Amino acid sequence: MLRLKRRLAILKRMPTVVMRLWLPDIPGTLGRVAAAIGQVNGDVIGIEILERGANLAIDELTVSLPEDASLDALIGAVGRVDGVTIEDVYHVETDRSEQSVLALDVAARIMETDVANRLDAACALLRELLHADWCVITNATDAANASPIARSGTLPDLQWVAAFLDGSSHLPPDIAQEHTPADIAWAPISGLDATIVLSRHRGAFRLRERQHLALIARIVAMALLAATQAEVAAYEPVRGA
Repeated sequence: MLRLKRRLAILKRMPTVVMRLWLPDIPGTLGRVAAAIGQVNGDVIGIEILERGANLAIDELTVSLPEDASLDALIGAVGRVDGVTIEDVYHVETDRSEQSVLALDVAARIMETDVANRLDAACALLRELLHADWCVITNATDAANASPIARSGTLPDLQWVAAFLDGSSHLPPDIAQEHTPADIAWAPISGLDATIVLSRHRGAFRLRERQHLALIARIVAMALLAATQAEVAAYEPVRGA
């Protein structure tokens, strides 16, 4: 037990980074990447598969490094693995949970927020989860009348957002996502006739991230529908009264 406590204390002092990698989707590639990370005394403590296709995988590796480790050395070691491309590297909190757990936490925190502030909470929490520059919930597809229902971050011209949604709304969901710019992610909030839209300059949104967004939007929609039904029921006359 004492040895475990010492180990945990050491881990808390070690810097943690996330590496987003493109790598050949063939057996053994992740092993070579892990070996390269080990060469600079790094420790892979988490793996998230973001997207697969065309014989490629896009993975996020959470790596714990010694206090005196060189980030340049880590990047150099991984970059020398045959076929591997580094898309992004960024620091995170040492005790950060896996992305799927974070998505569940965001959904729970949205549900725990009172109904009046739920959409504002959804915007802020999703922006944090997906490292977005801004997030907006809007029900306008008419560019001339675009206005936000909820927002987080510095928004662009909402007329552009409305025009984009208007051009995408008539397409089937899978086709619409294929025609969405890589730096934009969006999902409908059914029943509210609204859409949540996020954007970021640092790295494209990947399939797993878009799936998390779509599922959380569905949860928000059902929560709002349930709240509306409860309000209606509260005003209905009691039968037999």
